[in-house]
Amino acid sequence: MSDARGEVSLGQPAGAAVAVPSLPGGWRRRLVGLLRPVFALAGLGMLALLVRKAGPRELGTVLAEAAAWLPCVALLELGRQCMDALATRSSYGAAAGHVPLRVLARAQLIGTAVSSMAPAGRAAAEATKAAFLTPHMGGGTATAAAATSQSASLAAGGFISFPCALASYLLTGMSLFTVAMLVHGVVLVALSAGVRACMRAKRPGVWLACRFRRWSSHAEQFQATARCGSLLPWRPTLAFLGSRVLQVGQYAVLTHAVGIDTSLVQALFSQGLYLCALAVGSLVPGQVGVSDGAFALAAGVLDTTAARAMSVALLGHVVQLLFVVAGALTPLVWRVPPAPRPAAPAPECR
Repeated sequence: MSDARGEVSLGQPAGAAVAVPSLPGGWRRRLVGLLRPVFALAGLGMLALLVRKAGPRELGTVLAEAAAWLPCVALLELGRQCMDALATRSSYGAAAGHVPLRVLARAQLIGTAVSSMAPAGRAAAEATKAAFLTPHMGGGTATAAAATSQSASLAAGGFISFPCALASYLLTGMSLFTVAMLVHGVVLVALSAGVRACMRAKRPGVWLACRFRRWSSHAEQFQATARCGSLLPWRPTLAFLGSRVLQVGQYAVLTHAVGIDTSLVQALFSQGLYLCALAVGSLVPGQVGVSDGAFALAAGVLDTTAARAMSVALLGHVVQLLFVVAGALTPLVWRVPPAPRPAAPAPECR
Protein backbone atom coordinates (compact mmCIF):
# COMPACT_ATOMS: atom_id res chain seq x y z
CA MET A 1 0.00 0.00 0.00
CA SER A 2 2.02 2.89 -1.29
CA ASP A 3 -0.17 5.54 0.35
CA ALA A 4 0.43 4.17 3.80
CA ARG A 5 3.92 5.62 3.98
CA GLY A 6 2.71 9.13 3.39
CA GLU A 7 -0.03 9.08 5.99
CA VAL A 8 1.39 7.47 9.10
CA SER A 9 3.00 10.80 9.92
CA LEU A 10 -0.41 12.40 10.50
CA GLY A 11 -0.63 12.38 14.27
CA GLN A 12 0.58 8.81 14.48
CA PRO A 13 1.18 7.19 17.86
CA ALA A 14 4.67 6.30 18.90
CA GLY A 15 5.95 3.25 17.15
CA ALA A 16 3.23 3.20 14.50
CA ALA A 17 5.61 3.73 11.63
CA VAL A 18 7.08 0.27 11.90
CA ALA A 19 3.77 -1.15 10.77
CA VAL A 20 4.52 -0.11 7.20
CA PRO A 21 7.76 -0.89 5.37
CA SER A 22 9.80 1.86 3.78
CA LEU A 23 9.46 0.70 0.21
CA PRO A 24 11.49 2.30 -2.57
CA GLY A 25 10.00 4.90 -4.87
CA GLY A 26 10.49 8.17 -3.00
CA TRP A 27 10.66 9.98 -6.34
CA ARG A 28 7.11 8.82 -7.05
CA ARG A 29 5.88 10.36 -3.81
CA ARG A 30 7.68 13.60 -4.62
CA LEU A 31 6.19 13.60 -8.11
CA VAL A 32 2.69 13.06 -6.70
CA GLY A 33 3.32 15.84 -4.18
CA LEU A 34 4.24 18.18 -7.02
CA LEU A 35 1.34 17.14 -9.22
CA ARG A 36 -1.37 17.40 -6.56
CA PRO A 37 -1.41 21.24 -6.48
CA VAL A 38 -1.50 21.23 -10.28
CA PHE A 39 -4.47 18.85 -10.34
CA ALA A 40 -6.18 20.83 -7.57
CA LEU A 41 -5.86 24.05 -9.58
CA ALA A 42 -7.03 22.24 -12.71
CA GLY A 43 -10.08 20.95 -10.84
CA LEU A 44 -10.93 24.41 -9.53
CA GLY A 45 -10.47 25.85 -13.01
CA MET A 46 -12.77 23.22 -14.49
CA LEU A 47 -15.33 23.94 -11.80
CA ALA A 48 -15.20 27.67 -12.55
CA LEU A 49 -15.78 27.01 -16.26
CA LEU A 50 -18.67 24.68 -15.50
CA VAL A 51 -20.29 27.25 -13.20
CA ARG A 52 -19.93 29.93 -15.86
CA LYS A 53 -21.44 27.68 -18.52
CA ALA A 54 -24.33 26.50 -16.34
CA GLY A 55 -25.17 30.02 -15.17
CA PRO A 56 -24.15 31.27 -11.72
CA ARG A 57 -27.55 32.80 -11.02
CA GLU A 58 -29.52 29.62 -11.78
CA LEU A 59 -26.97 27.55 -9.90
CA GLY A 60 -27.21 29.80 -6.83
CA THR A 61 -31.00 29.62 -6.87
CA VAL A 62 -31.01 25.81 -7.06
CA LEU A 63 -28.44 25.49 -4.26
CA ALA A 64 -30.36 27.87 -2.01
CA GLU A 65 -33.59 25.90 -2.50
CA ALA A 66 -31.86 22.56 -1.87
CA ALA A 67 -29.89 23.64 1.21
CA ALA A 68 -32.74 22.61 3.55
CA TRP A 69 -32.03 18.95 2.67
CA LEU A 70 -28.39 19.07 3.74
CA PRO A 71 -29.02 17.92 7.36
CA CYS A 72 -30.68 14.77 6.00
CA VAL A 73 -27.72 14.11 3.70
CA ALA A 74 -25.29 14.76 6.57
CA LEU A 75 -27.18 12.26 8.75
CA LEU A 76 -26.87 9.62 6.03
CA GLU A 77 -23.16 10.45 5.80
CA LEU A 78 -22.83 9.88 9.53
CA GLY A 79 -24.42 6.47 9.01
CA ARG A 80 -21.88 5.79 6.26
CA GLN A 81 -19.04 6.65 8.64
CA CYS A 82 -20.42 4.18 11.18
CA MET A 83 -20.59 1.45 8.53
CA ASP A 84 -17.03 2.20 7.42
CA ALA A 85 -15.82 1.97 11.02
CA LEU A 86 -17.69 -1.33 11.39
CA ALA A 87 -15.94 -2.60 8.25
CA THR A 88 -12.55 -1.66 9.70
CA ARG A 89 -13.40 -3.42 12.96
CA SER A 90 -14.61 -6.51 11.07
CA SER A 91 -11.29 -6.62 9.22
CA TYR A 92 -9.60 -7.57 12.51
CA GLY A 93 -11.73 -10.71 12.74
CA ALA A 94 -11.75 -12.41 16.13
CA ALA A 95 -9.09 -9.97 17.38
CA ALA A 96 -11.49 -7.00 17.05
CA GLY A 97 -12.08 -7.01 20.81
CA HIS A 98 -8.60 -5.52 21.26
CA VAL A 99 -9.69 -2.33 19.45
CA PRO A 100 -11.23 0.26 21.85
CA LEU A 101 -14.34 1.80 20.28
CA ARG A 102 -13.31 5.36 21.18
CA VAL A 103 -9.95 4.90 19.46
CA LEU A 104 -11.64 3.39 16.40
CA ALA A 105 -14.16 6.27 16.22
CA ARG A 106 -11.39 8.85 16.48
CA ALA A 107 -9.32 7.09 13.81
CA GLN A 108 -12.37 6.91 11.53
CA LEU A 109 -12.96 10.67 11.73
CA ILE A 110 -9.32 11.47 10.99
CA GLY A 111 -9.22 8.87 8.23
CA THR A 112 -12.26 10.49 6.61
CA ALA A 113 -10.40 13.78 6.27
CA VAL A 114 -7.41 11.96 4.78
CA SER A 115 -9.55 9.99 2.32
CA SER A 116 -11.10 13.17 0.94
CA MET A 117 -7.83 15.04 0.43
CA ALA A 118 -5.13 12.43 -0.26
CA PRO A 119 -4.52 10.61 -3.57
CA ALA A 120 -5.92 7.06 -3.55
CA GLY A 121 -7.97 8.28 -0.61
CA ARG A 122 -9.38 5.00 0.67
CA ALA A 123 -5.97 3.34 0.87
CA ALA A 124 -4.55 6.41 2.61
CA ALA A 125 -7.44 6.43 5.08
CA GLU A 126 -6.97 2.76 5.97
CA ALA A 127 -3.23 3.32 6.42
CA THR A 128 -3.96 6.25 8.73
CA LYS A 129 -6.37 4.19 10.81
CA ALA A 130 -3.82 1.39 11.02
CA ALA A 131 -1.26 3.87 12.38
CA PHE A 132 -3.61 4.85 15.23
CA LEU A 133 -4.62 1.27 16.00
CA THR A 134 -1.12 -0.26 15.88
CA PRO A 135 -0.41 0.32 19.63
CA HIS A 136 -3.44 -1.81 20.46
CA MET A 137 -2.92 -4.58 17.91
CA GLY A 138 0.72 -4.74 16.87
CA GLY A 139 2.15 -3.64 13.55
CA GLY A 140 1.62 -6.82 11.52
CA THR A 141 -2.01 -7.27 12.57
CA ALA A 142 -2.91 -3.61 12.04
CA THR A 143 -1.31 -3.50 8.61
CA ALA A 144 -3.00 -6.74 7.54
CA ALA A 145 -6.36 -5.42 8.73
CA ALA A 146 -5.82 -2.16 6.81
CA ALA A 147 -5.04 -4.08 3.63
CA THR A 148 -8.05 -6.36 4.21
CA SER A 149 -10.26 -3.34 4.72
CA GLN A 150 -8.95 -1.79 1.51
CA SER A 151 -9.66 -5.04 -0.34
CA ALA A 152 -13.19 -5.11 1.09
CA SER A 153 -13.77 -1.50 0.03
CA LEU A 154 -12.72 -2.35 -3.52
CA ALA A 155 -15.04 -5.36 -3.59
CA ALA A 156 -18.00 -3.34 -2.28
CA GLY A 157 -17.39 -0.60 -4.83
CA GLY A 158 -17.27 -3.23 -7.55
CA PHE A 159 -20.44 -5.01 -6.46
CA ILE A 160 -22.48 -1.79 -6.22
CA SER A 161 -21.28 -0.81 -9.71
CA PHE A 162 -23.26 -3.64 -11.30
CA PRO A 163 -26.75 -2.42 -10.28
CA CYS A 164 -25.55 1.08 -11.20
CA ALA A 165 -24.64 -0.22 -14.66
CA LEU A 166 -28.07 -1.84 -14.93
CA ALA A 167 -29.68 1.49 -14.03
CA SER A 168 -27.52 3.19 -16.68
CA TYR A 169 -28.61 0.59 -19.25
CA LEU A 170 -32.27 1.23 -18.45
CA LEU A 171 -31.74 4.97 -18.92
CA THR A 172 -29.24 5.10 -21.77
CA GLY A 173 -28.88 1.63 -23.29
CA MET A 174 -25.38 0.29 -23.94
CA SER A 175 -23.84 3.75 -23.69
CA LEU A 176 -20.41 4.94 -22.59
CA PHE A 177 -21.85 5.43 -19.08
CA THR A 178 -23.03 1.80 -18.94
CA VAL A 179 -19.75 0.37 -20.24
CA ALA A 180 -17.73 2.53 -17.83
CA MET A 181 -19.74 1.30 -14.84
CA LEU A 182 -19.47 -2.34 -15.92
CA VAL A 183 -15.72 -2.08 -16.43
CA HIS A 184 -15.39 -0.26 -13.11
CA GLY A 185 -17.19 -3.08 -11.31
CA VAL A 186 -15.16 -5.88 -12.89
CA VAL A 187 -11.83 -4.12 -12.33
CA LEU A 188 -12.55 -3.37 -8.66
CA VAL A 189 -13.66 -6.92 -7.82
CA ALA A 190 -10.57 -8.29 -9.60
CA LEU A 191 -8.32 -5.85 -7.73
CA SER A 192 -9.91 -6.85 -4.43
CA ALA A 193 -9.19 -10.54 -5.04
CA GLY A 194 -5.68 -9.66 -6.24
CA VAL A 195 -4.86 -7.67 -3.12
CA ARG A 196 -5.94 -10.51 -0.85
CA ALA A 197 -4.11 -13.11 -2.95
CA CYS A 198 -0.87 -11.12 -2.70
CA MET A 199 -1.35 -10.71 1.04
CA ARG A 200 -1.74 -14.46 1.49
CA ALA A 201 1.02 -15.56 -0.91
CA LYS A 202 4.26 -16.76 0.70
CA ARG A 203 6.79 -15.38 -1.76
CA PRO A 204 5.93 -11.65 -1.43
CA GLY A 205 6.10 -11.96 2.36
CA VAL A 206 9.46 -13.72 2.25
CA TRP A 207 10.81 -11.13 -0.22
CA LEU A 208 9.72 -8.23 2.01
CA ALA A 209 11.15 -9.87 5.12
CA CYS A 210 14.52 -10.39 3.41
CA ARG A 211 14.66 -6.96 1.76
CA PHE A 212 13.37 -4.75 4.59
CA ARG A 213 14.61 -5.43 8.10
CA ARG A 214 11.95 -3.31 9.82
CA TRP A 215 9.24 -5.31 8.06
CA SER A 216 10.66 -8.75 8.89
CA SER A 217 9.51 -8.67 12.52
CA HIS A 218 5.90 -8.14 11.40
CA ALA A 219 5.81 -10.29 8.26
CA GLU A 220 4.86 -13.53 10.03
CA GLN A 221 2.01 -11.92 11.98
CA PHE A 222 0.85 -10.06 8.87
CA GLN A 223 0.55 -13.20 6.78
CA ALA A 224 -0.96 -15.25 9.58
CA THR A 225 -3.68 -12.62 9.92
CA ALA A 226 -4.14 -12.31 6.14
CA ARG A 227 -4.67 -16.06 5.71
CA CYS A 228 -7.62 -16.08 8.08
CA GLY A 229 -10.98 -16.26 6.33
CA SER A 230 -11.84 -16.47 2.64
CA LEU A 231 -10.15 -14.78 -0.33
CA LEU A 232 -12.83 -12.08 -0.36
CA PRO A 233 -13.36 -10.75 3.20
CA TRP A 234 -17.15 -10.99 3.33
CA ARG A 235 -17.91 -9.34 6.68
CA PRO A 236 -16.09 -6.06 6.00
CA THR A 237 -17.29 -6.18 2.39
CA LEU A 238 -20.91 -6.36 3.52
CA ALA A 239 -20.33 -3.44 5.89
CA PHE A 240 -18.82 -1.36 3.08
CA LEU A 241 -21.67 -2.42 0.82
CA GLY A 242 -24.09 -1.11 3.45
CA SER A 243 -22.18 2.16 3.33
CA ARG A 244 -22.62 2.31 -0.46
CA VAL A 245 -26.34 1.63 -0.12
CA LEU A 246 -26.59 4.59 2.24
CA GLN A 247 -24.72 6.62 -0.38
CA VAL A 248 -27.37 5.68 -2.95
CA GLY A 249 -29.87 7.08 -0.44
CA GLN A 250 -27.83 10.28 -0.30
CA TYR A 251 -28.03 10.70 -4.06
CA ALA A 252 -31.76 10.01 -3.98
CA VAL A 253 -32.14 12.86 -1.48
CA LEU A 254 -29.79 15.18 -3.39
CA THR A 255 -31.43 14.64 -6.77
CA HIS A 256 -34.85 15.23 -5.22
CA ALA A 257 -33.55 18.33 -3.41
CA VAL A 258 -32.42 20.01 -6.65
CA GLY A 259 -35.74 19.36 -8.36
CA ILE A 260 -35.00 16.21 -10.37
CA ASP A 261 -37.84 13.71 -10.65
CA THR A 262 -36.11 10.98 -8.65
CA SER A 263 -36.45 7.22 -8.87
CA LEU A 264 -34.30 4.35 -7.63
CA VAL A 265 -32.92 3.98 -11.16
CA GLN A 266 -31.77 7.61 -11.24
CA ALA A 267 -30.29 7.36 -7.73
CA LEU A 268 -28.27 4.29 -8.76
CA PHE A 269 -27.18 6.02 -11.96
CA SER A 270 -26.00 9.01 -9.91
CA GLN A 271 -24.07 6.69 -7.60
CA GLY A 272 -22.41 5.05 -10.59
CA LEU A 273 -21.45 8.48 -11.96
CA TYR A 274 -19.85 9.38 -8.65
CA LEU A 275 -17.86 6.13 -8.48
CA CYS A 276 -16.53 6.56 -12.03
CA ALA A 277 -15.60 10.18 -11.30
CA LEU A 278 -13.86 8.98 -8.13
CA ALA A 279 -11.77 6.56 -10.18
CA VAL A 280 -10.87 9.15 -12.83
CA GLY A 281 -10.12 12.01 -10.44
CA SER A 282 -8.17 10.17 -7.75
CA LEU A 283 -5.39 12.80 -7.77
CA VAL A 284 -7.80 15.75 -7.51
CA PRO A 285 -8.57 16.64 -3.85
CA GLY A 286 -12.22 15.91 -3.18
CA GLN A 287 -12.74 15.28 -6.92
CA VAL A 288 -13.64 18.97 -7.20
CA GLY A 289 -14.45 19.74 -10.82
CA VAL A 290 -14.35 16.07 -11.85
CA SER A 291 -17.61 14.85 -10.31
CA ASP A 292 -19.25 18.19 -11.17
CA GLY A 293 -18.26 17.73 -14.81
CA ALA A 294 -19.55 14.15 -14.83
CA PHE A 295 -22.96 15.25 -13.53
CA ALA A 296 -23.12 18.18 -15.96
CA LEU A 297 -22.31 15.77 -18.80
CA ALA A 298 -25.14 13.46 -17.68
CA ALA A 299 -27.74 16.23 -17.33
CA GLY A 300 -29.62 14.96 -20.37
CA VAL A 301 -29.79 11.42 -18.94
CA LEU A 302 -31.23 12.79 -15.69
CA ASP A 303 -33.68 14.87 -17.76
CA THR A 304 -32.64 18.14 -16.15
CA THR A 305 -30.49 21.21 -16.73
CA ALA A 306 -26.72 21.31 -16.30
CA ALA A 307 -27.13 23.66 -13.32
CA ARG A 308 -29.39 21.23 -11.45
CA ALA A 309 -27.22 18.23 -12.28
CA MET A 310 -24.10 20.07 -11.12
CA SER A 311 -25.86 21.06 -7.93
CA VAL A 312 -26.00 17.38 -6.91
CA ALA A 313 -22.19 17.21 -6.94
CA LEU A 314 -21.76 20.64 -5.34
CA LEU A 315 -24.03 19.77 -2.42
CA GLY A 316 -22.10 16.53 -2.02
CA HIS A 317 -18.90 18.60 -1.74
CA VAL A 318 -20.50 20.69 1.01
CA VAL A 319 -21.32 17.63 3.12
CA GLN A 320 -17.87 16.20 2.38
CA LEU A 321 -16.27 19.45 3.53
CA LEU A 322 -18.14 19.29 6.85
CA PHE A 323 -16.65 15.89 7.63
CA VAL A 324 -13.20 16.91 6.40
CA VAL A 325 -13.23 19.85 8.83
CA ALA A 326 -14.47 17.59 11.64
CA GLY A 327 -11.73 15.06 10.91
CA ALA A 328 -9.03 17.73 10.70
CA LEU A 329 -10.05 19.19 14.06
CA THR A 330 -10.34 15.80 15.78
CA PRO A 331 -6.62 15.47 16.73
CA LEU A 332 -6.79 18.94 18.31
CA VAL A 333 -9.97 18.56 20.36
CA TRP A 334 -10.11 14.81 21.02
CA ARG A 335 -6.99 13.38 22.59
CA VAL A 336 -6.62 9.87 23.91
CA PRO A 337 -3.94 8.68 26.33
CA PRO A 338 -1.14 6.67 24.69
CA ALA A 339 -1.69 2.96 24.98
CA PRO A 340 1.09 0.57 25.98
CA ARG A 341 2.25 -1.41 22.98
CA PRO A 342 1.20 -5.00 23.57
CA ALA A 343 2.54 -8.09 21.92
CA ALA A 344 0.61 -8.71 18.70
CA PRO A 345 -2.33 -11.05 19.46
CA ALA A 346 -2.30 -14.38 17.69
CA PRO A 347 -4.84 -14.44 14.85
CA GLU A 348 -7.90 -16.51 15.54
CA CYS A 349 -9.47 -17.92 12.39
CA ARG A 350 -13.13 -18.79 12.36
